[in-house]
Amino acid sequence: MDENDISWRSDREVKFNNVDGFKKVNNGADDTASCEEVMGSKYANDCKTYTDANGDVWYFHYPDDDKVQYLYESYPMVVSPIEGVENEHFIVWMRTAGLPTFRKLYGKIDKSLDKGDELTFNLNLNFEVNSFDGSKAIVISNLGQFGGKNSFLGISYIVVGSVSLLLGLLFLLKQKISPRQLGDTRYLGW
Repeated sequence: MDENDISWRSDREVKFNNVDGFKKVNNGADDTASCEEVMGSKYANDCKTYTDANGDVWYFHYPDDDKVQYLYESYPMVVSPIEGVENEHFIVWMRTAGLPTFRKLYGKIDKSLDKGDELTFNLNLNFEVNSFDGSKAIVISNLGQFGGKNSFLGISYIVVGSVSLLLGLLFLLKQKISPRQLGDTRYLGW
């Protein structure tokens, strides 16, 4: 499953950026170096390390780390300190839904599936929804060239377009049957 590019590009590039002063350096598999060697003397006593799933060692610094609780500290099993608020699953979840019933994209399967193919999903329920009577479900659907299945928007466009067309035809008919008198410019006050 492809979990890249699941959020809006404008959200990734503009809205959700790590805090000013955040710095990260990938040091490969070497975890013996000091913060000063990797990040410079400014961060000598004020950086942490993180080893990602590939075994790469990251040195990172968040400003005011002793006063602020960052996202990776609240959800360490979901968000790595290297991604922070740039985690695409977080960005998708934080995008406000326009309707009370909504779907949030988790990933894309870019290959064709045949009837009888078996899919396996490993779930971690990290965000509780019981406090607001919410529920969660896995929905596997097809995407068309205009996005996911949401018939409300299409039906709304057709209804509004039809009403506009009907009103336009009625006004045209009224204009042809009994046209409006042109105004007399003598009555205009300058």
